[in-house]
Formats: sequence, structure tokens, C-alpha cells
Amino acid sequence: MKNWIKFAVILLLVSVSNAWSQKTFDDYYNNYIDGYKTNDLVKMKAGSEGLITYFSDEFAGFYLNSYYQILKGDLNQAQASTTQAMNIQPLMQYPYYTQAYIDCLKGNTANALKNLEWAMQLSTFQEAKDIVEDIEKIESFTKKDLSVLKKQWLAYYQAKTVDVNKALNLDNCVYGILTSGTECENLDTQFAQFSSMKNANPLFQKMLPLLKAVTYYYGGNANESIKQFENFIEISKNDPALYSKRSYALYFLSVIKNNSYNSRGALVTINEALAEYAKLPYASLALANMQMHKILVLKMLGDKNDEKLQTAFQLEQTAKNIDNDYFRVKAYSSLGVYYFTEGQQSEMAKGTEYITRAYNLAKTVNDENLTNEVNENYAMVKVKQGLYTDASKINEELAQNYLKDKKYIDAQNLYNNMAFILYIRKDYRNAIIEFEKSIALAENIKKELNAKQKLEYMNNVSGAYTGLILCYKETNQTDKLFDLQERTRSGYLKELLKNNSVVANVKDAQNMLKDDELLLTYSIGKPGEIIITAITKNKAEIRYNYPIDNLITIKKTYTDRIKKVPSDLNPYMQDYNVDYENGKLIRYANKESNFKKEDLLTLVQWTRDVLENSTKPEYQKPQADFLHFWYNLVLLPVQDLTAQYKNVIISASSELNYLPFEAFINPKNQYFVSTNNVRYIPNVTVWKMVANRNYSEDRKSVIAYGGAQYQPSGNVKATVRTIDDFYQISDAVSKKLSQGIYNFKPELEAIGFGGAKYLEGTLKEVQYIGTLSNDAKVITGQNMTESNFKKANLSGELKQYKNLIISTHGFTGDVIPEFSGVMFSQPNGGDGKEDTFLLAPEIAKLNLNANLTILSACSTGVGKLYGGEGINGLNTSFLVAGSNSTMLSLWSVDDASTALTMQLLFKNIIQNNAKANVVLNDIKRAFINGDFGENVKSPKFWAPFLYNGR
Repeated sequence: MKNWIKFAVILLLVSVSNAWSQKTFDDYYNNYIDGYKTNDLVKMKAGSEGLITYFSDEFAGFYLNSYYQILKGDLNQAQASTTQAMNIQPLMQYPYYTQAYIDCLKGNTANALKNLEWAMQLSTFQEAKDIVEDIEKIESFTKKDLSVLKKQWLAYYQAKTVDVNKALNLDNCVYGILTSGTECENLDTQFAQFSSMKNANPLFQKMLPLLKAVTYYYGGNANESIKQFENFIEISKNDPALYSKRSYALYFLSVIKNNSYNSRGALVTINEALAEYAKLPYASLALANMQMHKILVLKMLGDKNDEKLQTAFQLEQTAKNIDNDYFRVKAYSSLGVYYFTEGQQSEMAKGTEYITRAYNLAKTVNDENLTNEVNENYAMVKVKQGLYTDASKINEELAQNYLKDKKYIDAQNLYNNMAFILYIRKDYRNAIIEFEKSIALAENIKKELNAKQKLEYMNNVSGAYTGLILCYKETNQTDKLFDLQERTRSGYLKELLKNNSVVANVKDAQNMLKDDELLLTYSIGKPGEIIITAITKNKAEIRYNYPIDNLITIKKTYTDRIKKVPSDLNPYMQDYNVDYENGKLIRYANKESNFKKEDLLTLVQWTRDVLENSTKPEYQKPQADFLHFWYNLVLLPVQDLTAQYKNVIISASSELNYLPFEAFINPKNQYFVSTNNVRYIPNVTVWKMVANRNYSEDRKSVIAYGGAQYQPSGNVKATVRTIDDFYQISDAVSKKLSQGIYNFKPELEAIGFGGAKYLEGTLKEVQYIGTLSNDAKVITGQNMTESNFKKANLSGELKQYKNLIISTHGFTGDVIPEFSGVMFSQPNGGDGKEDTFLLAPEIAKLNLNANLTILSACSTGVGKLYGGEGINGLNTSFLVAGSNSTMLSLWSVDDASTALTMQLLFKNIIQNNAKANVVLNDIKRAFINGDFGENVKSPKFWAPFLYNGR
């Protein structure tokens, strides 16, 4: 055993600094060799274990440790070390020697000779003596006969079977690819030579796609790289020699997905990578790097905080196992940020402690990137301590470093942090400067992204835009505030519309408005903090509301009830700075901290729940309280304007998109729609684009689909249970969409989408609509299939109608936004290539020339909410498809009231040529006034349908 080991560290996508021990690699290795020569097992143990700890991604320590364990007689531990060595270097000779020794000592001669032959195929020894010496030493220590191996090894050299040059060429080729992505020109030829050998090692065929994938990746061919990685993952299943390489390939794919802003897919894939690595017995730099990457992915997702904390602790343990200060700093930093920004109020001190520990330890690690990252977090501690000047200085220095190194994403985040420091200090003028720098960088980054990537990226950086909106509000810069509101909603929709129009300004909005119209564009700052740009034909101004006492009052009245506060603590709960969390009282430094985003989300959801169930007596008071609350929050600040302008156009923001403004109750106990007409737009930019569409006036009146026939309800049982299962489905859907595949039957069935209850009212609804005009067309029953609908689209038939109505079961997806859509008929035997569900990605590809599309179905107006965008759902898809407006629902609709609404709506649209939004408001007032009976006056029956668009 001589100094013949060639080492290759697998190149990771993220640069990692190893916290080397004071001893070098050669120190540990030479100590081992000295022990080998003198038969000193203590030295061999110390040398190999030192290499395992401090050079954990090298195969050498594990191979040497395996040989030491063989001499010691611990074959189980020897097997563990050999398994690790083989996983690190499956195409290098050394682990096959120790595997052959282990097999022979266990009496499995056939396997021993097989592994010895595979070692021979890769041998770079000119002579047989080194391995013979190793075998004889084992025989001396164990008193076992390994002569069968020695005899066979000598025979290889006597027969001149060993081709040293071929093995060296392969070694150099593999080494170059895995360490630097260097292309090997004759890769296929070399692997063909080895694969065609007698009794060839099957790993040659399995490893080839992985090496190609890495070469393609570093050559800039991402698509081909992905294909090869996926090919390798498929053919390497359940191979114990390739657990590490499988985790390596999955890690690459996760990084690719995350860089493409597919964080859900990235999380699924990095979890698969970690699961593969968990089959190995030792921690390593590769494991630490994967754990660190997972933390980054979870940060991009912005949820699953418990998993983020758990992974940070796992990283801390891995860093301890490999005695690596670099990853200790990473773990401390992640833990600190979690406790500092996402933990409970009482855990702030713990966050400061971890960040400070990371800061001090980072000084001992010679890594500039690590120092910058920790300093960025340390600045947060300075802010908490009130040392704003120190924090700003740290951030400014870091921002300049990032810009110099062209790390624009990092610089963007730094300027955002600096801006918020200034905002907290109420230095709004300077905060604006820093926010504008941050957003300028964000806009440049967006230029390089596709529409979907921009949607995800804006979701991550929307805080900077919100901060600037708040600053413009404080400095009363109406034009700039409105411009930013336009930029922070429906940008994805604008991209899909493929329109190069510039972002609308206040003047554009005023040109779009009529004399009797009022536009209200909303933004949310802190939870419950409402900023409104109110625009009329001749005036634009900012309105603002942040009634923190009212926010906390309704929280304490309703949401705190579920916390089961002990009665003896009730007196303390009257204090607006006090809350009850995790079984104990929490006192906040200020009452603003006592109303969080989750409180606002809970209030929105409970409002929707009581509206949907408002016919039940126990819901009456909560409904009244909530609807009064929402009016006071979002409409009271503009009540003087709504009194002057009857027609109100609303561009909502964030969670406000989930609520019907027309149902809010004013101080006179009137619903808003009782005094005003209400309609919605995504934003003025999109409104303007849609308004400029010119469709022929000789189109037919309406095409209506209804009375679909489904398979039996409950015929499909969901197999998906956890959020991670949903993420896996989401990743599969994204992959299919990238390949142009739109049949999602397996994925839909996995989450329980199958048959459904027949809706007789949908048949009557569309049949009535068919009687309103001679040119109306109605498609029902088994003719209402997804395939027939798509044929009508391809033939251009759908373009011939002014109005499209689809009356059926509807659904929306939050976790999987692509799974928003409507059901079509489900014939026995299926519908050809279609899955019978018309989904949002398919709708967006339709070719419509419609004035209005109505989905007479349940919950079609909601969807996934993206920061900086708004709801991405069916409204987006139909506007992209060519419909100028939509009418969708916010919750499960009542059959009878829905049928009545549709009949009245279309009678007026088709026969009286009335405007749909005007008719819809009149219908809602008729419900409220009792024109259709006392039993349908509740908002449950008239409030779910919203008109959105032109």
C-alpha cells in the first residue's frame, strides 16, 4: 500500500470551504502508511478516521479505514467504509479490492473473485506486488486463507490482462468531468471498451449518463443535462454502489429547478436526494451541502418553517460529525435567522445568540462569501439593538461587494434591507432611494426570466415594492405610488397577453374612466394597513387606513377564541399588547406586533366561511361583524368619494382578492352594492389592453355548455396526503407542461379528482339560455366533452360567439395552481386523449373573441395568490384566451339562485343588449330587496359572482 491514491472531490454547484484541521491530508495519510508498514493498527485507525472526518468527500479515508477494519476483524464496519468509498468513486479500483477481501473472508468466493476482476479492469498498477502484499498482510492478521485471490491476481498479470493505460485514460476522463465539468471527447468510446469486456462491471453503463449530464450542464445545455440526469436516476435505482451518485444527480436537478424558480419541484427533488444519501453510513461535505441547499429552497418557498428549523439542526449535526466550521456557521446563521424573523417573540434572544455565534466563528473561516452572508444577518441584530448607523454601514459595504462581484440578487436584497432600516427610522426620503435601487436591480433580473419565472421571482421580492409604496404614501407621491401598484399586480397576465404596452400611469387611468366612475387601487402594507389610490376623471389622491385597535379587537373577539385562553388570564388579554401563544402570555413591544399576517388570513377565510354558510342562525352575528369590519377597513376611507361616484372599479390586492366588496356593510347597515355599482379589474394596464381589442360585431350571441354527465362520485380515491405529496404532484405537472403534455389523469386521480354528482340545474340553465336567441348554441350531456370543446376551438367555432358560458362543476387549486378548471362529461371508457378536466393551462391556449365568459360553477374566482401579482387562476387564463371579461365565483354556489342569476343576466345581455356588469349589480340589488323571496336575501346567494375585466 503506497502513495498511489489519486483523489477526486465531486464538484458541487455551490462553492464550499472545508474547515480543514490543523493537519493536512498528507499528515493523516502518512500516519496511516506508517502504521501499515509497522503493523500499528492504532496509527492506521487514527490516520483513516482523520481523513474520514476532515476529507469526507474523498474516498481515501473510507478505503483505508475499510482495510484497517479488515485487519482488525470487524467486517461489518469494513463493509460500511467500503460502501462509502465505492459510492464516492464507483469507477476506481480501490473499493473493489476491499470488497473482494470482505467477500472472501465471509466465504463468498464467487463474489470475491467478481469484485477482484472489476478491480483488475480498473487497475493502474504496473505490477501485481502491491495488492499481493495487502492480501498477505490480511492473512497474517486474520489467520485466514486468501490464496484464491492472490493466485487469481497474479494470473491477471501473468496473462497480461491488465491494461494500465486504458484504466488511466478512463480515470483522467472521469476525474476531469466530475471535478470541473471538463468534456471528455472520447467518453462514449472509452465506456464502450469497458462495457464490452468479459464480465464487465455494470456500473460502466449506469455511470455514463451521469457523466454526460455533468458535461452538458457545464457546457450550458440544460435541457439535455436534465434528460441525462433523469436517465441516470432511472437506471441506477436500488444500486447500493450508486446511492451517493444518485443523491448527487438529484441535487443537481434540484438546483436547476430552484434556479428556474420552481421551488416546489426543487424541494421534492432535494428531499429525494437526501433520502438516497440517508442509505449511506457516513456524513460528508456533500450531505452538508445538500442540507444547506434545502434550507435555501425552503426560504424561497416562504413556508414550511418547522422543516426549515429541523433542516438547520440537521446541518448543525452534520457539521459536528465532519468537524467543519464552514457548515457550523451556515447552521448557526440559519437557526439565528429563523428564531429572529420567524420564531415567537420570546425567541428573539435565541436568534441573536445564534447569529452572533455565526458572526464570531465566520471570522476564523477564510471565506469571503460566508463572511458577507453572516454580516448581512448580523446587521439585523444591530437594527434590533437600535444601532441603525452600524447596520446601514454593514449593508452598504456588502451591497458594494455584491455589485462588484455581479451578485445582483444579493445586492437587491441588501438594498431592500437598508431601505427598511431607514423606513423604520421614518427617514422616508432616503428609504425611497434605497428601495428604488433594490427595485431597479429586481427589474433587471426579471428581464432575463420567462413569464412563469417572473411570477415566482416577484413573489419573492414583492416586499421591496410594498416598502416603496409605503414610502410614497408617507411622502404623498400619488403618481409614483400608482405606478408601483400597477407594477405589482397582473404582470404575469400582461406577459401572457404578449403585449408590449408600457405600464399604465394615472393619466392613462383617468382617460379610461367615465365621468361617473371611481377607480380604487388597493395595496396592503403591514397586515391590515390599507393604502388606496383613488382616481376619478379629474383627480387622483392617496387614502390610508390602519385602525390597529379595530384589527386587534376583532382578532380578540373571534380568532383568539380558538386559543382556549384560561379564564384567569382573561384580564391580561384586554391589553392590546398581549397575546396568548403556545400556552403562555406574550407581551409585544408595541400593539402593531399583535396583528400578524396569519391573523389577516384567518379573518379573510372566516369571512368567506360565514358568507358561504350565512343561512345558518349561528353565522348571522359573525357575518354582520365581519362585513362591517371590512367596510370600515377598505371603504370607509373613501366613503366621501363613493357617495359622489356610483360606479366603482376596484383593483384589489393580496388577500382582498378573495372578498366581495359589494357585500361589505356600511354604517347605515346597507350593503355596498345597494348604493354603488361594483366591478373589478386586474389593473389598469391590463384593462387598457383588453379595452383595445376589436372584435367583429357580427358574432353570434352565445355558446353554452351544461348538463355534463360524470362518472359516479367517489370512484377515485386520493392517494396524496401530505403537503410534500402535493409538491411532488406539482413537480410532475410542471414537467408535463414543459413537454407540452396536457393530460393529467394520473395526477388528478392522485389528489382525488374523479367522478361527480350530476347537476340537473346546469342543464336547465343552458337550455333556457338557448331559447333567448336564434343563433344561440347549447351543448349538453355526452356531447359536452373536453375533446369536442377543443375541436370547436381548433375549428374556430368558439371565436364566433360574443358570450361563452360553461355550467358545470368547477374547482381551483392553491397548492397546485394549474389544477384550476371545470369538469366536462366523462363517457364510459374515457374521452380519448383527454382527461375530462379543462384546466387553466389549457384554457389559456384557447382562441376566443368573447365579450364575456361565465363559469356557472363553484369557487372559480379564487386561486393561488402571488405576492406582486395577485390571484393566478381562471380569470387570468380566460383573459389570455381572448375573453374581455369574466364572471367567476368566490365560493360554492347555490343551484337555484345561480340559475336565476344566469337567466336574468343573459336575458338582458342577449335580448336587451345590456352591459353585463350593470345587469349583475341590478340582479344583486333585486336579491337584497327580496324580489326573489325572503329566503335568498343573504349574500350567500348573490355575492359569490364577481365581474372582472372590460
